[in-house]
Amino acid sequence: MSKESKSLIVTVDGGGSTCRASVCEVSGGVIGTARGGSANITTDFNHALANILDTVHRAYSAAGLDPTRMVNDWGFLGLAGANLDGMAAKTENALNFSRVKVTSDREITVQGAMGDEDGTVAAIGTGSFFVSRQKEKVLSIGGWGFQLGDDGGGAFLGRKLLRRTIHAYDEIIPHSPLTRAVLQRFGGTPQGLVAFVQAASPMDYGSFAPDLIKAYYAGDTVAIEIVDAAVSSLHHTLDVLNTKATGALYMLGGLGAAYTKLLRPEYQALCATPKGDASDGAFSLAQRLWAGDSE
Repeated sequence: MSKESKSLIVTVDGGGSTCRASVCEVSGGVIGTARGGSANITTDFNHALANILDTVHRAYSAAGLDPTRMVNDWGFLGLAGANLDGMAAKTENALNFSRVKVTSDREITVQGAMGDEDGTVAAIGTGSFFVSRQKEKVLSIGGWGFQLGDDGGGAFLGRKLLRRTIHAYDEIIPHSPLTRAVLQRFGGTPQGLVAFVQAASPMDYGSFAPDLIKAYYAGDTVAIEIVDAAVSSLHHTLDVLNTKATGALYMLGGLGAAYTKLLRPEYQALCATPKGDASDGAFSLAQRLWAGDSE
């Protein structure tokens, strides 16, 4: 039977900064992929939905297929914000797949990295979440959104930097090269910063993270203060998750590698290569959900 006439599985890994879609045969072959913008359905639902649909359509096109065929296919999506009440169902109702399941990006990320084995995942990108699993006992920390959590994530770091820049302007703390550069970016006074934060998204805040990490290694005092505090918090989180007992630590996300270099030696020794990525996790869970089904 050809790929045009049987159902396919479409997976989506949607985070705060990027969205990845894959069109897969039920047997496992990936026939088309695409990457798009933010898919955090709690930050801006309509914008995230538009990005998801655009990315899915382009994945179909990459596979040489008409995107309108999604009405015959099955969609499995792991999205930032889907763990919050009602968001998964709202998104499922807005998608025109034959069958659809929306879960959090946490679930597909953990499945992709660890498979069915024990371990600990520290996923630190624009946002953050942490999960450990040992003999079916699962502990989870974070994932509650930018306003309440996302500790150590790019948005968290960016907001900290902007606050310290204001503190430096008010002469509560000394300026550093980084805070001076941030202030100059907004015209040299807080007015530009105040206007920026009125509509800033987590991704907007996260855009400051690369310069912050670079400044950290250049010895910038404010960058050192912010990053060292984030690393201390990360160590505490890993302690609470009983990471050493799980046997493996998977440092994921856009900032995962940066934090890995700053971990205590005992945690660096546990770091392992993920078994797969979040898209692999989504496909694995989709196969499990619809095992034995065919059209």
